[in-house]
Amino acid sequence: MRTRGEDTAPSGGGMAEAAARLAQDTAELARREVRAVQDEAMTALKRFGAGGALFAGAGACGVLALWSAHETLLRGLESVLPRGRAAALLTCGYATAAAALAVAARGRVQAAAEATAGAMEKEAGQLERDHGDRPETPGAAGPAGDGAGGTQS
Repeated sequence: MRTRGEDTAPSGGGMAEAAARLAQDTAELARREVRAVQDEAMTALKRFGAGGALFAGAGACGVLALWSAHETLLRGLESVLPRGRAAALLTCGYATAAAALAVAARGRVQAAAEATAGAMEKEAGQLERDHGDRPETPGAAGPAGDGAGGTQS
């Protein structure tokens, strides 16, 4: 004697096979997509790596150029002044330039902060004006607020 579930067993096997094939196809598609994303990421990293190496090289050359300029200036001062005084004068010049640049940078940062604060205050005022004209809730104005209320005789 067969039960209800046994009558549908042969068709259920076909569904199970179809579900298994669908799962395999989906897994394969997911693997392909993951591989494609990995390949794109590796290509981008290789390009970035080459660019980063070039920037590092440029930075090293810049530092060497500054060092050479420093040495040239120091040797020039040493021809006029004693060695210790030449180094001290150059150090004072660097410190003065650093302080002047820091003061200028602080002024720029403060100006940017003030401009940002001013823009935010202006936006807040605009929002208050925009939302101040509207009632808080749909029925808050009532009949008197919309100009249609009240009876005139």
